Amino acid sequence: MPVPAPKWTRQPELRPRQIMAAALDVFAAKGFERATMDEVAEAAGVTKGTIYLYFRNKLDLFIQTLRTHVEGVTDLLPSVRVAAGEDVEAGARLLAKALLDVLMTPTMTKVFHLFIAEVKQIPELRQAYIEEWLPQAGLRIATLLEEGVRSGALRPLDPVITARAIMGMFSAFVLTQEVFGMKDITPMPLDEIANTIVTISFRGVLAS
Repeated sequence: MPVPAPKWTRQPELRPRQIMAAALDVFAAKGFERATMDEVAEAAGVTKGTIYLYFRNKLDLFIQTLRTHVEGVTDLLPSVRVAAGEDVEAGARLLAKALLDVLMTPTMTKVFHLFIAEVKQIPELRQAYIEEWLPQAGLRIATLLEEGVRSGALRPLDPVITARAIMGMFSAFVLTQEVFGMKDITPMPLDEIANTIVTISFRGVLAS
C-alpha cells in the first residue's frame, strides 16, 4: 500500500510560513486557548517536533503568525512616494486599492478576528500591537504625509494624527464588511471604498 506523500516536501526554507498558514486556520477555528500544537502539526502535515524547530511554544507561534501577516500589509506602504509635480491623489487611489485587496481577504479577516478576540487575554499580543504594528504602519504613512508637505503637494497637518485617522477608515471597512459579515447585507466594491477614502482624505465632504 503506497505511503501518502507529505503535504510539503523539499522546501525547508518555506516550512515556517507553511506552519504559520496552518496555524492561522487552526487558531481561527478553535481560538488560542483551545487550539493545540498537535492540531497545528496535523494541519501543516509535519510532526509537532518540527514546529518547535522554528517556534518556542504555542504563544510564540501565535504572535509570529499574526506578525507575519501584519508586516505583509505594511510592506505595501513604502512603495509610494510623494514628490512635487506628481498626481498625488491618483497614486493614493492605487495604494488604497492595493491595501484593500490585501486587507479584505479571508486570510486577513482571520487575522483581524483573532486580534479582536484575543488582545485582552494575551498581553504579548497587545504589546506587539502597541510597540510594533501600530507604530510601524503609522510611521510609514506619516512619513509619506511629511514628504507630501515638504514637496508642497499637501497642506500641513499633524502627520501622526492624520495617519491614525486614515488607518481608522481602512480598519472600519475591514471590520464591518469582512469580520462582521456586512458585505452580505451591504456589498461595496473595493474600488468604490478606496476612492471614497481617498476623496475624503484629500478633499473632505464639503461641496466647496
